[in-house]
Amino acid sequence: MKGSVVLINDINKSFGESRILNNVSLEIKKGEFFSLLGPSGCGKTTLLRIIAGFETPDSGDIKLDNTSIINLQPNERHVNTIFQNYALFPHLSVYENVAFPLRLQKKSEKIINEEVRKYLSMVKLEDHIKKMPSQLSGGQKQRVSIARALVLQPNVLLLDEPLSALDAKLRQHMLIELDSIHDQVGITFIFVTHDQQEALSVSDRVAVMHQGVVLQVGTPSQIYESPGNSFVADFIGETNFIEGTVVSVDDKMGVMNVDGIGKVNFYLDKPVKTGDFVRVTVRPEKIRITKEYPKIEGHPHTIVLNGIVDELIYTGFQTKFFVHLDSKVLFKVFKQHVKYFMDETPINWKDPVYIWWNPADGYLVEVEPR
Repeated sequence: MKGSVVLINDINKSFGESRILNNVSLEIKKGEFFSLLGPSGCGKTTLLRIIAGFETPDSGDIKLDNTSIINLQPNERHVNTIFQNYALFPHLSVYENVAFPLRLQKKSEKIINEEVRKYLSMVKLEDHIKKMPSQLSGGQKQRVSIARALVLQPNVLLLDEPLSALDAKLRQHMLIELDSIHDQVGITFIFVTHDQQEALSVSDRVAVMHQGVVLQVGTPSQIYESPGNSFVADFIGETNFIEGTVVSVDDKMGVMNVDGIGKVNFYLDKPVKTGDFVRVTVRPEKIRITKEYPKIEGHPHTIVLNGIVDELIYTGFQTKFFVHLDSKVLFKVFKQHVKYFMDETPINWKDPVYIWWNPADGYLVEVEPR
């Protein structure tokens, strides 16, 4: 197999009065595991269907390796799709489901047998060849659909929410399997999901979509650590927003005045000037929480605030603290469970606490000139 570069140029699509895709352009690299991530209704599945040939755009073009496929039929595009409902033939065995597209191409029985067994082995179903779909678990059914999609050796594999019907633990296991399969076949994967953890776990790059527009494209760490705007910051995991008016700026650091809090330091991830209104995002796991005032000697820019634990949620590997400041501003702080000889005093509900972070752990997401 070989992957293809996928070029998506100014795709527009409307259904009636509803604009579903608005001038969407993307370049997906050869052999890349690329995710389209966004909430329901953002246009990601419609874009996938346009790439597959199941929908026609109002305008724009799709190219594979610089060759337009926009006027080709789905079976002419060297693109296969895996759906969330598996789309298996209930009256055919596992073997025959995978063999079906090869039979349509009138391949010899020798080639069919070799290819079917090769891909069923890849998805670890070689011992289930004679079973019917009704005898398989959800995860096994999805593996059959993956093998059937790969047996024709497409240049691009499209995956439309393929794990949404599985339970959480099985989803995680199938993500690992998908990543392994991608490494083995080396073709271009385009993966549609609304689940942030799925996209961050397996993708080389992610496109975050909202209301038919691509808001940001980047690696998982870029999307998470350096979100392009407030929507991306809030959609990709949990976060805190701090906003206020800039009162001073130097080479690397700014200071904003935040209602109910006072002056807060932040790094200049974007150009700002005094008087601008800015918004900074700080992930809950970047914030420390202690009952004692922190020792910050040598770190003069550290932000230290005090408040009361309004609520806490134990999740197993961490505790989520919801801390109300005196100003009634609410902060989320996530503390991983570790035990060592210098561990802090346990923190309980209604305890007075200090929360603190380094400005480098925040990220400036919005600037409104004033």
